[in-house]
Amino acid sequence: MGNAAQRVTGLGDAARLRILLDVIKAMSAETDFDRLLQLIMEETTRAMEADRSTLFLVDHQRGELWSRVALGLQHQEIRFKSHLGIAGHVATTGELLNIPDAYEDPRFNQEVDRQTGYRTRSILCMPVRNKVGTIVGVLQVLNKRSGVFTAADQELLDALASQAAIALENAKLYEDLRRAYGELKQLDAMKGNFLANISHELRTPLAPIIGYVEMLLSGRPGPLTDRQRSHLTVVEQAVQRLQGLIEDLLAFVQMDQGELAIQARAFAIGPLLEERGRLIMPRATEKGLMVEFGVPPELPDVRVDPKQIARALMLMLDNAVKFTPQGGRITLSAKAHVAPDDAPPGWQHGYVEVSLSDTGIGIPADKIPRIFDKFYQVDASATRSYGGTGLGLALVKQIMDAHGTRVDVESTPGVGSTFRVRLPIAEAHA
Repeated sequence: MGNAAQRVTGLGDAARLRILLDVIKAMSAETDFDRLLQLIMEETTRAMEADRSTLFLVDHQRGELWSRVALGLQHQEIRFKSHLGIAGHVATTGELLNIPDAYEDPRFNQEVDRQTGYRTRSILCMPVRNKVGTIVGVLQVLNKRSGVFTAADQELLDALASQAAIALENAKLYEDLRRAYGELKQLDAMKGNFLANISHELRTPLAPIIGYVEMLLSGRPGPLTDRQRSHLTVVEQAVQRLQGLIEDLLAFVQMDQGELAIQARAFAIGPLLEERGRLIMPRATEKGLMVEFGVPPELPDVRVDPKQIARALMLMLDNAVKFTPQGGRITLSAKAHVAPDDAPPGWQHGYVEVSLSDTGIGIPADKIPRIFDKFYQVDASATRSYGGTGLGLALVKQIMDAHGTRVDVESTPGVGSTFRVRLPIAEAHA
């Protein structure tokens, strides 16, 4: 492209150079493939002072040249074998053809003129090559309005063909990317619908299992031996765990599809933290973990959706228990902070920072940004070693995003991690 532009400049034709620069700018700005084809032909016709132009593209699979739109013709698409006619000769040999009288050249197909009622006089035809030199098209210009096509016209068309090749490749890449993005969105929607349906289907048989286990443990059908009660307790814990996973999956799908609205209100966060900590205590104790609390009794109320914050806290605690080895420690604490001077609306009364620390396996620094991605595990073996769906922290992030806050993470591999969230303090009269 640069060499062709220099040759045009060397001619001293400032007008042609301005046209070339205008064409380059216009082609570079267009990403729609059909509109680009039309633009290339329009600008080539204008720049070459010709009657009409056609950009034929090479269809290697079918061995054809084709043009979706031919400027000046009524056909919406033209197709013919890639070795036929003037354009076919250029596509096959790769040589430029400048023909002052088309009817004197045996390669010219006069039947096209007879069918269209057009009279072709002069032809300038140039191969269009991609960056590796492969011919991807043919740019053909018909009937110079004054005289015949000159050497200067050949150089200008060479520059136009080079720019057309670049623009076509960019447009093709953009079109492929847009198509792939559309397919990805469709697959994502299908995945969401599948997860929502499977979650609902799993809840249906789970409900009677939970009901019957609870009834048996209550002793109403008859007394249980200690061994029977122990076995049923294991079953109860397993189905409760499964129920929790299903509920998390359903909540994630609902929030991902924008169906789970946040209903914030003034709420006492201190009791909720203590309640969530007590719920996780049996699992932590069974694993040999120590759970510590640092929640002051005078914590102010926060403005949140209690149900969703409770879910997020449980997911974070569950994650801490899962990734902390036996003998480790988990610390849940909270502290009220005054609002900074530049506090956004809704945060003028300060915030409560909730911290959850553990002495677990930790997270490498380069992996921290990804731990909130859907289905992501830092280590591919983590799912087998620790269990889980990979949705817990992704759901936590979505809940916090919906509250206008975020989760901050500090972690050192082999030492442990600390997760912090900030929740806005509610107005005193709320």
